[in-house]
Amino acid sequence: MPAFKFLYEKRRVSGERSADAVKLIGAEALSDEWEIVPSYDAKCLVAYLMSLDQSHELKEAKLTSAPASSPAPASSPAPAKEEKK
Repeated sequence: MPAFKFLYEKRRVSGERSADAVKLIGAEALSDEWEIVPSYDAKCLVAYLMSLDQSHELKEAKLTSAPASSPAPASSPAPAKEEKK
């Protein structure tokens, strides 16, 4: 089971496996009868984190200067424009 167990549901597979099912390997792998799927709250959390504006530098996370011979870091993509209603 992944960390933050409250964000996942363990459920019996009925028919086909869910497209969102987490694939576990090794000692944590489950039998073919069971699957682990993210909850609604987990999907909302991911959507929120992906929506955060990352188009500017943060003074809390200062970049270290790169040596002159290394290529410049790639710039972050421009933020998506919101539609007007």
